[in-house]
Amino acid sequence: METTKKLFALLCLFVTMNQAISVSDPDHMETFCMKSSRNTKSNTTYNKNLKTLLSTLSNQSSFANYYNLTTGLASETVHGMFLCTGDVNRTTCNACVKDATIEIAKNCTNHREAIIYNVDCIVRYSDKFFLTTLETNPSYWWSSHDLIPKSFGKFGQRLSDKMGEVIVRSSLLSTSFTPYYLMDTTRFDNLYDLESIVQCTPDLDPRNCTTCLKLALQELTECCGNQVWAFIYTPNCMVSFDTYNSSLPPLPPPSRSGSFSHRGNNKLFGGMVLAVAVSVFPFLSLV
Repeated sequence: METTKKLFALLCLFVTMNQAISVSDPDHMETFCMKSSRNTKSNTTYNKNLKTLLSTLSNQSSFANYYNLTTGLASETVHGMFLCTGDVNRTTCNACVKDATIEIAKNCTNHREAIIYNVDCIVRYSDKFFLTTLETNPSYWWSSHDLIPKSFGKFGQRLSDKMGEVIVRSSLLSTSFTPYYLMDTTRFDNLYDLESIVQCTPDLDPRNCTTCLKLALQELTECCGNQVWAFIYTPNCMVSFDTYNSSLPPLPPPSRSGSFSHRGNNKLFGGMVLAVAVSVFPFLSLV
């Protein structure tokens, strides 16, 4: 996702938070704590293994933008991973993962499976082995309220074609320094630039990465294909698009606002998301 758009997203959420309640992490978008009959109690071996795993993920984020780990044995095994967005440096990645591991431990106490979406990273853990497995739920999307101008012409078709091309190209990057991450900027009619960004977790094979991105794009275009920008996070991939006129300043005006929604069960209104939901409920669009 373009850095300027991320800064704007954080600005909107920070303003909203100040109108509602304070939270520990302004980068936090959404946390999902999965309900399960396997959920545990405090001070179990599983919880101790989870604490170790989250600490290791936090430390490893200083050295890589992706890392996965398995800790424990048999029924006390914990699998975990983090993924930082391809446009952030090590310092930002480490800060995001550190905050995410703190938030997920606090908000999902005694849950054996959880995932957190922050602006710059995803952190996930489970007692089930999920690496290499394609999953599309839970998802989280956010979009602008501003509609695509009529002067942009057949924007929907251009978006579909360009994102489809970017998805195919990204599937060839499984062994790159930042696997499956690709950003493309294309100018149309000397009128506007379309920025397209995709990324998958490196544990997926190219075929599953492509499938994940196509499904995410389908959901994003169905909800937000007529907006000037939008992005979606799923457990295995991220898709983002943005439009801007190069003659305009890169940051949109502060008055511009956005809508967000989620898909999947076991949603936890943790931290910032609760504040946003309280303050912008009239604008909230649920899918």
